[in-house]
Amino acid sequence: MDGSPRSPAPAGRWPGRRGLLALVVVGVVVALAGVAFLLGTRSRHAEPAAGAVKPALDQHVYLLQPSGGSPSRVALEVAADEPARERGLSNRAELPSGTGMAFLFRGDTQIPFWMKDTLVPLQIAFVGGDGRVVGVLEMPPCRADPCPTYAPTRPYRYAVELRSGAFTAAGIHEGDRVVPQDPSILPAPS
Repeated sequence: MDGSPRSPAPAGRWPGRRGLLALVVVGVVVALAGVAFLLGTRSRHAEPAAGAVKPALDQHVYLLQPSGGSPSRVALEVAADEPARERGLSNRAELPSGTGMAFLFRGDTQIPFWMKDTLVPLQIAFVGGDGRVVGVLEMPPCRADPCPTYAPTRPYRYAVELRSGAFTAAGIHEGDRVVPQDPSILPAPS
């Protein structure tokens, strides 16, 4: 008992058929509204097609499109601001297959990457504004300063890091495409 006063129910009174029917209708309407709400709040990239990579909430699907083979999908975290780009994939003990990070820039750049405090070997694809790869490089972990830097010979708009050898295994080379599946949902770079 919660101590609040209660009105006694009239003895022998139960809701009639109309009352029960009204309660059932209200219950069904509330249940359907709940289902509609849940379906309406799903993000556009939360449920990819069957057999596709299913990204976590903070990941975006990118397509690896080799010129001579079948396309594949990867789920990437996106680093769109300076602190996130600086942090990158450092201090992670592992990087699951099919995952990685996209580094977005406001315009074309030639900023080099390095592997300071990065524990897993990576492969990086530098990508122009048209989605075409301008360079692919292997980047082993750096265990002692000074760490080497990695940059393509031409400007790029964004870079994508995957596990070492992943671009090679997907058949991605210079001139191939690495593009977001839905660019409209990417954060704006700053």
